[in-house]
Amino acid sequence: MKRKSKRNAFTLVEIVISIAITTLIGLGVISSLVFTRTVSEYDKQRIVAINYARSYIEQFRRPFFPTLQGEHQVVLDDFNTPSPSDDLNAAINVALYKVNADGSRGDLMVNPPMNQDMVEIEVTVTWNRTGRLSSKRVSEVLHSYIAPVLYK
Repeated sequence: MKRKSKRNAFTLVEIVISIAITTLIGLGVISSLVFTRTVSEYDKQRIVAINYARSYIEQFRRPFFPTLQGEHQVVLDDFNTPSPSDDLNAAINVALYKVNADGSRGDLMVNPPMNQDMVEIEVTVTWNRTGRLSSKRVSEVLHSYIAPVLYK
């Protein structure tokens, strides 16, 4: 009678296949972490840009109406680090539009309003992304309706 031998070890093929599967899973996890970090960094930059645009719009709600010219060299630093390497060099563009009687957007205004009629303000913040995609230029646009406070 012939005895069957028990196999107590893995073969070389099984080890190679298990290493390949583990490597693929590891690469998938690492690439998803890198992608998540990139998206998170972009979201952080967007939040800073939107907050700056909001504060810029708030200037138009004050008694002294600011100029309609945007700013071309703005440093946005809201990352709680002393290093300037994470600062965003941005440009701010401002546009004011008359609001028609039906609530639609009217003509572009070239001068600040002289009355307290409702106007639409559009603030665009444009910057170069930092990080891996630093060559990509992106922008955020914020719209709001305001009735300027004018003092004579």
